[in-house]
Amino acid sequence: MFLGLGQAVYFSLMAQPSGFLLFFVLLLAAAGLWLSRHHVIAFFCCLMFAAAILGGAVVQAHLYRLQGPVLLKQVYVEDLQGKILSVEPRDGRTRLIMKPAHIDGLDDEQVPDRVRISVLGDVVARPGDGFAGKAKLFPLSVPETPGDPDFARNLYFDGIGATGFALGHSFQIIPAHDATLGEDLSGLVENTRLTIMTQINAGLEPVKAGLTNAILVGERGGVPPDLAEDLRKSGLAHLLAISGLHMGLLCGVVFFVVRFGLALVPSIALRHPIKKWAAVAGFVIGALYLLLSGATVPTQRAFVMTAIVLFAVLMDRRAISLRLVAIAAITVMVLRPDAILGASFQLSFAAVTVLVAFYQGRGALLIAGQRDLPLWQRAGRYLFVLLVTGVMVTAVTAPIIGFHFGRISFLGVISNLVAIPLMAFWIMPCVVAVLVLLPFGLQAAALAVLSPGLDMLIGLAHFIAGQDWGLWHIAQPSALAVICALLALLWVLIWQRRVLWPIAIVPMGAAVIFVITAKTPDLLIGGDQKDWALVRDDNDGLTFNSRASSFHRDIWNARFGTGFDAKISADQRCEFERCWLKKNGKVIVISEKISDPFYLCRHADVIVTLKQDFPKHVRKSCTRSPLVIDDDVLWWQGGVAVYLENGQAPAHYETVRQTSGNWPWIVIGGR
Repeated sequence: MFLGLGQAVYFSLMAQPSGFLLFFVLLLAAAGLWLSRHHVIAFFCCLMFAAAILGGAVVQAHLYRLQGPVLLKQVYVEDLQGKILSVEPRDGRTRLIMKPAHIDGLDDEQVPDRVRISVLGDVVARPGDGFAGKAKLFPLSVPETPGDPDFARNLYFDGIGATGFALGHSFQIIPAHDATLGEDLSGLVENTRLTIMTQINAGLEPVKAGLTNAILVGERGGVPPDLAEDLRKSGLAHLLAISGLHMGLLCGVVFFVVRFGLALVPSIALRHPIKKWAAVAGFVIGALYLLLSGATVPTQRAFVMTAIVLFAVLMDRRAISLRLVAIAAITVMVLRPDAILGASFQLSFAAVTVLVAFYQGRGALLIAGQRDLPLWQRAGRYLFVLLVTGVMVTAVTAPIIGFHFGRISFLGVISNLVAIPLMAFWIMPCVVAVLVLLPFGLQAAALAVLSPGLDMLIGLAHFIAGQDWGLWHIAQPSALAVICALLALLWVLIWQRRVLWPIAIVPMGAAVIFVITAKTPDLLIGGDQKDWALVRDDNDGLTFNSRASSFHRDIWNARFGTGFDAKISADQRCEFERCWLKKNGKVIVISEKISDPFYLCRHADVIVTLKQDFPKHVRKSCTRSPLVIDDDVLWWQGGVAVYLENGQAPAHYETVRQTSGNWPWIVIGGR
């Protein structure tokens, strides 16, 4: 808990602290542990502090390892050359991650270690091939406004320093000739993934193929946007992320098939530990699945936990416990410390922790003694356990889902009652069969059996997503409130002795205070200097400018828990590319350019000029003293969140630069 908390606090700082300072604090924590070793409570407090500091040190170590150039400004490249590291087919495009050897117009020390670009169409390319052509490159995309998701951080920890796209078809793919051992191994994995996707695309309809590729190799680019949205609305989006469900089902199917097959041979079953042999087979298949799926954070977590369970089988030890969850969490946090801030990590471990804690305690009665029951009673108990599991997971993950996505599906419990048995007894066994038969070219039969199961899953997602009454939109709560609430919940789950539970009142009380005192912005101005949104009174929708991108509309609607765009009302008007808006008794003017600054100065409380600097001599002569956000602010400071106080209190704003800090992946205005 405190290792992850230390990492989260580190990322919330405005800049990277000094390594000497961090080392000095670590020494203090070590000294505190030594001095308090004979006093349990003091030692435990020092241990929590030391774990938090160690979490920050892990992030610091990764940042030192990742030191490298990032692109600082948008550039048109006449000659981009590099070696392709991975190929990801997307909807009508292909995404390439490459190691550039030369970028025209940049010195060698300015060339990023990795670049991600998109090219038109389905390109025939393999990892290890060369790329040469024209491209347009961009710096890593920072949050559009304060509080928006930071996609640049994940790319930076992937080693990517620039993104972009190839200009038309002005490029060529150069087949590979020689490679090092490491490149051969990584290329073999990537080529195997591409081969599997090619065979699946040839054997299934496009929608089903995209869903199968997501389940089998973790490539979600082929899943149509409308299906992905329906899966999210119906609470089935976790099926697209290869996690504990997929890894457990895959390794479980392999374990039981191998053990069953060996048990059919008496000479082997009576003389050898076939259960342990089956565990080894499950581990090998799980490791291959990890490589084929791209080793995402949920897959890493699932593999570590599954590997520990299988290792416990080899050692004849008990496997499922909160210690198992802790080992998996520490492993992921050490390998990818940025994962702590992602929805995938938080949802995975929140769900697993509550389930392990419950079924280690009173929940054990629900799954005990099933061998002596008739088949129909076992089936009924299985469905009841699924229902209890769904309710608990929905309850514990609701605040995390609300924070990241702005909506909660209450029908997810019902949809998972159908989807999980469908995955366990139909889809995943067929996936195992596809993997086994594909090297022999016999996968068509397995794909034919898999197809109706996918039809049922897609139909279920469409049906549940169509029930709008089961979807609750909520405004994004304060991050501090969510952290404190989860700390309180974890405290109760971890300690079995109820005498310690009252301590959870402290973080829960803090969460309530953060919820009550949190302030939400009234106006968002995007750093792209094009998009803006006004929060309507009582949060009954967002008013966007007519040219706002659908991408930013979705992000901002999720932040404020609104499922629709509000229309311009009678007291607000937009004409000649200039909008006059009202909120909390204040007049807001938003325009790309202005021709009459003195008039705006006399009549507006907030003036936003997207493409032009507001004249300084006019601002000095203003008697109304409006809040001015112009091209100078947006270019050098990034997007803006404006707070319009009620009454006579002046409006104020904060920028992306002020809230995101000075990290290597935050590039605004070329710096």
